[in-house]
Amino acid sequence: MRWRQLALAGAALVISACSHAIPVTGTFSPPPGLATIPVAVGVYYGQELRSYEHAGSRMGDRWIFLLGAASVRLFDQAFPALFAQAIPVVNRLSLAEGTPRSVGVIEPRIKDFDFTLPFLKTGTYTAEIAYRMTLYAPSGETIASWTVRGVGMKSGELGFEFSRWPGEAADLAMQDAASKFLEGFRDVPEVRRWLRQLGVPLPVPLGSPSTPRIQGSLR
Repeated sequence: MRWRQLALAGAALVISACSHAIPVTGTFSPPPGLATIPVAVGVYYGQELRSYEHAGSRMGDRWIFLLGAASVRLFDQAFPALFAQAIPVVNRLSLAEGTPRSVGVIEPRIKDFDFTLPFLKTGTYTAEIAYRMTLYAPSGETIASWTVRGVGMKSGELGFEFSRWPGEAADLAMQDAASKFLEGFRDVPEVRRWLRQLGVPLPVPLGSPSTPRIQGSLR
């Protein structure tokens, strides 16, 4: 009898919990004044990224963030702001036919995502996302791989738009990560060596000329 009561109580708890599908737009405006790198690169979005979802339980509810498609939209706006050409490719290990001018392939992947909710769903919603960025040579060899992290915070208001605020916080986190990627791309040591080999002029880093400022973390 005791186990039956526990089972019924657990079932009632599951039924009472709500699932929220969180809308994430992936909108992004590149930082002004960004210098374009005069090369063409291939862009590869793997199926793992395209279909990525994050589901987490908070306050008895289930929150599902559809981050994959939004991330593709995000980088579709970011890459053309950095490179003279950003050309979709079907395989990260080899450039697609018809793109002989591409000097490499870049692939973003979602490494981590987390979020917090305020008490009673009013207050500040936060989100944090980490993208693993990998730059490949046309032959498929890895040139550089590094992590960029973004954080977003959004103040919620009284009402019933519980799915809106965490989604906007996630969008802000994604935008923050994309901005750090664009602003710090040239500061990744392996990327700087690659650009030098291509004959691309490099600006003098802020701070000490011998110590580049890196956005994100190399791991």
